[in-house]
Amino acid sequence: MTHHAPAIVVALALSGSTIAQDPAPAATPAEPAAAAPVAGDLVRLQLTTGEVLTATLKSETPEDVTIAHPVLGTITLKRASVKAMVMAPPPAPPAEDGAIAKVDLGPAGNAAMDAPKPVGSVNPGDAAATDGKAAAGDAAKAPEPPPSPWKFVLDANVNYVSAANKQLDFRVAGAAVYEVKDVEKWSNSVEFFFKTVDGGTTDNNLLATSTYDRRFESNTRVLWFVKGQAQWAPLEDYEQRLSAWGGLGYEFFKKPTANLIGKIGAGYSYEFGNIQEGDPQLYASAEWDWDITENQAITGSYWITPDFADFTNFLMLARLEWTMKLPDVPGLKLLGGVRWQYQSQVPTGDIQNDIRVYAGLRLEV
Repeated sequence: MTHHAPAIVVALALSGSTIAQDPAPAATPAEPAAAAPVAGDLVRLQLTTGEVLTATLKSETPEDVTIAHPVLGTITLKRASVKAMVMAPPPAPPAEDGAIAKVDLGPAGNAAMDAPKPVGSVNPGDAAATDGKAAAGDAAKAPEPPPSPWKFVLDANVNYVSAANKQLDFRVAGAAVYEVKDVEKWSNSVEFFFKTVDGGTTDNNLLATSTYDRRFESNTRVLWFVKGQAQWAPLEDYEQRLSAWGGLGYEFFKKPTANLIGKIGAGYSYEFGNIQEGDPQLYASAEWDWDITENQAITGSYWITPDFADFTNFLMLARLEWTMKLPDVPGLKLLGGVRWQYQSQVPTGDIQNDIRVYAGLRLEV
């Protein structure tokens, strides 16, 4: 399968060795210019992002370069994203048991390594050969696999009060997110609020959302999206609904520690229960995140869905969350958040605002 994913790479560090040379080395004839790589050659590509790939060249055009990578498979890179492409050095031959394979260091380097040593001196190669099995074992270690594109999140927020009356108030939420950076993102979340006062239920609200974003090209800021949502609140006549929207998005701000994405589109929402009606809607949203420090972050979102026929009839939901990593507990964070839902037209006697504040713990794996 061919992917346009220049940003998903396994970077290979380039290292160099400095070899002492004689004070006056003999002149060597100029080496001929390296031949241009052709299909089937092992090449090393440096991307404009600073990453380096070593792979087999499959084909190239004035616009694209297609390579076969041992981990990423066959991928196609935009020519504009490739800063340089050169022939990669052939892999060193395997070393015999208890020995270190000799590496060609050039005429001067080879002469320096092969020159007779004074009595009592130690050849670094001889010293390394005394533990050849350990060196060969280290060289044979497989590279670490790339991180999983999946992330799972679980929130738990519980409050209990026993005073003039007894109150139990809790929020639980979970999410499963699949993300390939700058290519696609599929986010699925469920959030449930529940509250009782003296044994009577005063709040019972479930919100489930699934959103898929896809870039038109790797590393581009333009994307398309589809979003589905279900809300169930049996204590409210107007909060039993199914909705679906789709449209286009653009990443307005993109930095290592912050970003902002805006979306616009259209869809349809249907309310059921005591109210049975559906409406075509416009859709607009903004999503942002900011890494304040290495351990603290703020994320937020806002969306609004005006009715096509009457813009004064709309539903909106805004959310802001703060998290802080806890030391010595991988994936565990402190969480604080506020969610504000507003519906402009509701049945007589119902409230338009639904504001919820919560605090607790978040676990990410």
